[in-house]
Amino acid sequence: MKKTIFLLSVMVLGGIVSTATPVSFADETGVNDETVVQSTISTYGDAIATTETQDSTATTQTSPITDTAESTTVGSSEIVESTVEEATPESEEPSTDTPEATETVENQLDDGEVLVHTTQTDLSQFEVSIASRFARSSSTTQQQFIDSVAPSARTLASQNDLYASVMIAQAIVESGWGKSQLASAPNYNLFGIKGSYNGQSVTFPTAEYVNGQWITVNAAFRKYPSYKQSLEDNVHILKTTSFQAGTYYYSGAWKSNTKSYKDATAWLTGRYATAPNYASTLNNVIETYNLTQYDESQTQVTTSPMYRLYNPNTGEHLYSLNEGEKNNLPKFGWKYEGVAWLAPNSGTKVYRMYNPYSGDHHYTAAQSEINFLKKLGWRYEGLSFYSGGSKAILRLFNPNEKTGTHHYTMSTKERDYLVKLGWRYEGIGFYGN
Repeated sequence: MKKTIFLLSVMVLGGIVSTATPVSFADETGVNDETVVQSTISTYGDAIATTETQDSTATTQTSPITDTAESTTVGSSEIVESTVEEATPESEEPSTDTPEATETVENQLDDGEVLVHTTQTDLSQFEVSIASRFARSSSTTQQQFIDSVAPSARTLASQNDLYASVMIAQAIVESGWGKSQLASAPNYNLFGIKGSYNGQSVTFPTAEYVNGQWITVNAAFRKYPSYKQSLEDNVHILKTTSFQAGTYYYSGAWKSNTKSYKDATAWLTGRYATAPNYASTLNNVIETYNLTQYDESQTQVTTSPMYRLYNPNTGEHLYSLNEGEKNNLPKFGWKYEGVAWLAPNSGTKVYRMYNPYSGDHHYTAAQSEINFLKKLGWRYEGLSFYSGGSKAILRLFNPNEKTGTHHYTMSTKERDYLVKLGWRYEGIGFYGN
């Protein structure tokens, strides 16, 4: 029998019995109430994937969830699968994909090393994408990629007299939003830099212009443990490429030698990439996604704890910034499991939905997903938390359950444990600290 309480409509979960024996990670692994752990929630990813281009005008609230909360979950189809785990060294077989014509630029560094980077994107098509499909207001996938590289780019740029906005725009353009094979896990090579990194490389066929004709060759590209190392290599190129002692090839892109990021992108055109529209492409990306915000001096980010609670009757985990929920849910049978992660007090907005039919909660940053779920009877509960920070919050899906089907965690050990129990790892859901 369902119980209704004055504080949380989610309490109705207390009377719902799961169709399968629920698994509490805390129970399975001996995590006590004081242990810091991480979490997840539910999905309709397949159905939602076909509706991402539908409604975009649902009214949303921007005030954090209050003491009344009935929740539910459904998986967003807009998750970027880019884990920051270091890949295990392995022997790479050459890819059989048909290569596209590429532009290769050799950078002679002042330490004698030569770093060669290959641009594999069609800039004209990319500019069309910006104008149509990739408008910031209509997509969170792009923002998730920006969130994944911005913290490292901002730190590296600040330390090396560079523009973080330009670095992020280059990562977007050179890797096609991180979706190229070379940039995807487990390679994380955003800038097409050839060679090996700490002995790790991956081989791809690439088209090169030799003796007046295009030929296909298998080339080794650097394989990185995460985006951070790829960004570091690109900084190394921008700061140390020199074909003449004391003269640095990309110095015209440094902050100290420019008045704005547009001076930097203009200097890179014809040097870093020979495409005449390279600067305009980077500028369009910077302006469309407000990347100049990452050029500003970084102030200390304030955070709030995301509490994690577990319902042993349904197998659902609930994530909340609300201390009222944290303190009152245990009175109705929920188990408080500690702080899941620290959520920034600003960033990408993540909203909470509740399914009154199953008692499930869902968290999403996608307006189209909110619109879709509301049509299915889900209740919109407003702003849940903000996504942002340097630590990835991993998302898993349990295909064998109807309630508590998604789980979010910062712990790779918890992720690996759940995968052994039949959960599917779906990549990075959000970011925190």
